[in-house]
Amino acid sequence: MISFDQVKAVRLVVADPVGFNDLISVPTLEDLPTENVPPQTAYYIEALKIWKRLDNQLNEWVIVDTELSNERIANLIMQSGEYQAKIRSLRAILTSVARKMQLVKLKSGADDMTFISLKDLLEFYRQLIEDLEVELELAPEEGAGLYMRSTGGPDIGGGMLG
Repeated sequence: MISFDQVKAVRLVVADPVGFNDLISVPTLEDLPTENVPPQTAYYIEALKIWKRLDNQLNEWVIVDTELSNERIANLIMQSGEYQAKIRSLRAILTSVARKMQLVKLKSGADDMTFISLKDLLEFYRQLIEDLEVELELAPEEGAGLYMRSTGGPDIGGGMLG
């Protein structure tokens, strides 16, 4: 079973949602804090499976959009481990943002501010992938496998004897 902390670790690295320094899980809406809410903190409401943040201007809780669900991130972690889940999450986010860009461009053209901000977001995620791929090349937790060529022994798969 993948824990919230494991999902949180991936979310913070891939910046989904963008602009938050901390992510906290609470069981229900009633468990959201009523005072001293830290800035740049998003809260995951387990019962509703949604993210919320406090809007200080409106003084009310608003929904935070994410590109990936907790369940999808958990599945990626289970399939390939936390390090690879970060790369796969970023690639999934890039695909999602690229689709949104196409829809906005078709709807209102390239001069639309939404399109321009999505373009910036796409570049942001592309840079994150590049940075993370460099980091993953150096990651100690990745398998160190060995590739070697040998001679002699049995041929496998119909190789020629020689």
